[in-house]
Amino acid sequence: MAGRRSHPRFTVANPWEGAVRILRDVVVDRTSRDEVMAVSQAPGVLGETMTLDLMGGGLTMGLRVRVIESRPVIIAGAVRHRLRLELVASASEVAGGVATAMTDSQPAEAL
Repeated sequence: MAGRRSHPRFTVANPWEGAVRILRDVVVDRTSRDEVMAVSQAPGVLGETMTLDLMGGGLTMGLRVRVIESRPVIIAGAVRHRLRLELVASASEVAGGVATAMTDSQPAEAL
């Protein structure tokens, strides 16, 4: 019988490269000039670099961060993961000396 689940239905002729963006809600707290702490439902992968999008007051700011620690914690009877994130400066931030917001070019120091 044709069309059963075990029969191939789709084949990728030329494989491609890409990235998947998974959005998760986290609670963020700035702990120092170079680090932020986030509490998430999912664990972090040590050394992983990602973009942390902060939204509030009509502004959106994207920060490049690297996971330097991920620990499970119990919050209100549920397992959550506390991620220690290191701010990663991009080439333009190093040259300009300041991080800018994605929409309104506001300095990140306003955080």
